Amino acid sequence: MSFSLLFKNNMMVVIILSVVLILGNTLSVYPISNHSENNKHLTMLPHHEFNLQNQNLSDNISSQSYAEQIFLSCQNSDNEHCPMMGLDEINKIGSQTVVLETFLNLVRLYDENNYLCHHEGHHLGIWLYEYTQNLTRALKSATVLCGGAVYHGIFQSFFGEEKFINIKDKNNITITNLCPVGQVDVSWLHERDCIHGIGHGLVKLYNYDTKTAAERCDEFIPLWAKSACSRGVFMENYEYHFDTGKGDIDLNDIYFPCNKSVDKFAPQCYYYFPEYEWERKNVTISYNLADAYGECDGISPSKFAKYCYQGIGRLLSFLASTNPDVPVAACNIANESSHREDCMVGTLKTILKGDGKTDVGFNFCGSSNPEFKATCYYIMGIWIKMYLYTDKQDWENECNKAVDKDYVDNCIRANPDTSVGVRMFEPV
Repeated sequence: MSFSLLFKNNMMVVIILSVVLILGNTLSVYPISNHSENNKHLTMLPHHEFNLQNQNLSDNISSQSYAEQIFLSCQNSDNEHCPMMGLDEINKIGSQTVVLETFLNLVRLYDENNYLCHHEGHHLGIWLYEYTQNLTRALKSATVLCGGAVYHGIFQSFFGEEKFINIKDKNNITITNLCPVGQVDVSWLHERDCIHGIGHGLVKLYNYDTKTAAERCDEFIPLWAKSACSRGVFMENYEYHFDTGKGDIDLNDIYFPCNKSVDKFAPQCYYYFPEYEWERKNVTISYNLADAYGECDGISPSKFAKYCYQGIGRLLSFLASTNPDVPVAACNIANESSHREDCMVGTLKTILKGDGKTDVGFNFCGSSNPEFKATCYYIMGIWIKMYLYTDKQDWENECNKAVDKDYVDNCIRANPDTSVGVRMFEPV
């Protein structure tokens, strides 16, 4: 049966909406008060539940083994705090080196085994800051795995400290020196996720006043940094609303606060708008993709609609890991071809930022519309050159993994200039 026929019969819509419902639940982020009390997690699992063996705690094998034991134990646990409590148990018997190595191995395991480990990444980032009690040390152990969510959790915890809550003039808090921007051995991807994490923390600092928090993002000089920071503001605002029913939301105006944001920050807000709407309507079968696209079309000024379509593509990205034909078919429901491309761009860049590898991205490009393939492989080339390889032979070899061999040159000839990459990977 063709995908178009499946859509007409609403079967594909059921599949997509079910996955989006799961995605919406996966991305929920909980207030720090739910995680800890005086820097101690509320409920400790029994030591024997993790079956942690007292091995030689000075070597990497031990930290990997502990991470595997925590990961396996927590797979069967209904307690979302389970990974952090496992790390607390390691802290009782191991050195700081072993604890941090176990943390990194644990994040890696979640990334390798769960395409959507953003939720776990947030929690682990909160744990990491609570453990180190030092922003610099926490950032040194941060990772871009799980979509960079560890950075988000770090800054949620950092800006949630009492010392910031009691400051009367929060505008005096310096934010532009918190991330290791431009330092040796720090990739642009780490910088972007770190500054995006600052946005998550800022909106908490300003009690979910998105306008004031986003204005602080303007203190960063590069355009990509302003974008990354403000994305964190709006993402955290929506996720806070999902969890608490609060936040900077107007229940009588679905486009708020995006329609009240200045032009430079509106794209970042509308990028997350579809997730808010799908959660708000409880993602029932009566709310299908045509309705979702219609709400994107209702955005004014219309120049911001493209970011809403990219946001829908973001929500569809999970489907690409198992069947790339499905998100492509979903994007093709959009009436205008340009918006179909916007949707597919949103899917592809979310695949890349969430996965960090190329297999799923290349498969998605192979399934995409003929008119989008050149752009798709070009974006793949930018990703490969900016984040994976510096050696020409290495990125040419990677580009040769392209499903469509006629488009290998589009990948190889992609311009790795950072400004070009920003336009591809940030809603600016």
